[in-house]
Amino acid sequence: MARNPFFRRVRAVVVLGLVGGTIAMAMGAVPASAGLGLACPSSTSTPFAGWQDYAHYAFVPDGGFESGGSGWTLSGGARAVSGNESYYVHSSWDRTSLSLPAGASATSPPMCISLLSSKMRFLARGDSGSSIKVQIVYRGLLSSVLGIFDGGTIAAGGSWKPSPQMGMLGGVLPLLTASVSFRFTAVGGAAGIDDVYLDPMKSS
Repeated sequence: MARNPFFRRVRAVVVLGLVGGTIAMAMGAVPASAGLGLACPSSTSTPFAGWQDYAHYAFVPDGGFESGGSGWTLSGGARAVSGNESYYVHSSWDRTSLSLPAGASATSPPMCISLLSSKMRFLARGDSGSSIKVQIVYRGLLSSVLGIFDGGTIAAGGSWKPSPQMGMLGGVLPLLTASVSFRFTAVGGAAGIDDVYLDPMKSS
């Protein structure tokens, strides 16, 4: 028996409405999360312009560890120590960085993220042969972990230097992502990090 065209149109509208609503929820999670006490990117700068990276980045909460790693989750002996990264990327007044003994890890506070967020960078140094593993932790509205993305592992041995641009799923986020955290783990030796930044607008 032929179906009434009217009912087919109604069903199509309902399906499109559900899909649209889901997408709106995913995109709307970003500004809404500001009410959950998350730190949201506002002012940006070009801290890595000295290395021909002119993207606009937002500073991660206590990303320079001048407040002793306030809001960060530290384990394995990770701690804020005296001695800033040598370029003073964030501020010439900064005096602190984060020390990561071998095997130690540090996870940043939750931070707002949008569909346009694509990369992050920081400064690092370490013992000869050491490296830093970076993971991106995506969380939902109730802080549930939606996924953990392997951002890559960079060599940290030697003096302070900026990390490569660490990709974040190319700007494609798990559904209903509300915030993101960055987890740093020292591998193969002691390392240090400082001045952690997120590019919130997928700039070039």
